Amino acid sequence: MEIEEAIRKLKEMNAKRILIQLPEGLKNKSLEISDLLEKEGLEPIISLENTYGACDLRDDEALRLKCDAILHLGHNDFGFEWLKSKIPVFYVEWFSGKIGEEGLEKIERALKDFENIGVVYSIQYKKAFENIVEFLKKIGKKVFVGGSGQTIGCNFSSAISIEKYVNVFLVVSSGKFHAIGVALNVKKPVFVFDVETNDVQKIDVNKYLKIKAWNKKIFEDSKNVGLLLSWKKGQIKDFELVKKKIQSLGKRVYVLAFDELNESLLEGLNIDCLINLSCPRISVDDLERYRIPIIDCTDALS
Repeated sequence: MEIEEAIRKLKEMNAKRILIQLPEGLKNKSLEISDLLEKEGLEPIISLENTYGACDLRDDEALRLKCDAILHLGHNDFGFEWLKSKIPVFYVEWFSGKIGEEGLEKIERALKDFENIGVVYSIQYKKAFENIVEFLKKIGKKVFVGGSGQTIGCNFSSAISIEKYVNVFLVVSSGKFHAIGVALNVKKPVFVFDVETNDVQKIDVNKYLKIKAWNKKIFEDSKNVGLLLSWKKGQIKDFELVKKKIQSLGKRVYVLAFDELNESLLEGLNIDCLINLSCPRISVDDLERYRIPIIDCTDALS
């Protein structure tokens, strides 16, 4: 929904105090949004905690601050209604990023040898995605979009569902995170168009595959392992079965709970390997960040 619609609904429910959640890329809009809510007679509180997706709700914190609702910007619910927030949540799909002729020309050059192109996007760049799809069709390419075309860090079904029809994928996003996720889940070449830098890059996942293979070997040889379990609302999973499966391999398992993982939280732990049962971003973005090897749960048990 748009910000105006969210404000209207907040006023209709007689909400007063509102917790604003934004991802890192929209923090520069936080004061502007706060001012807008204040002008409408609302009492905004800006959450400075990182917000990684619709799964990352701060309803407990909002209740402690006596908020009536959460305004969650930069994501849509993506079917996460099952989260059952303790207070109303209004998701505002804040679109950003403009694409000019130079960006379109770079895309055309990068994809000149491909005819059937699958295009996916992260939610902030939906408008750029629509422009790119229209452009690719205009220059004679066959464009395939799976479902809405949206991808998130833990769900790549929009790409997987059309893989058999395409020669290549183009991910419309910023940075490489979403594109790496797509590339690790399909067997076709993947390019990313970074809307913020106006650049096109081919994604090479060989480094990630080598690290994952090495970490799998370490896991197989390990005696003490940590099971990473985030208590973020949309990342809590049933870990008991996974724990039992790992124990059946003759390993000592320690369940490690946290909100957001960082290196300092792991200091002093005499653990050989970490099994990730929380956000898959940890197993992709942060593979080289931690002194203790990390392996995704599905890789560990495969």
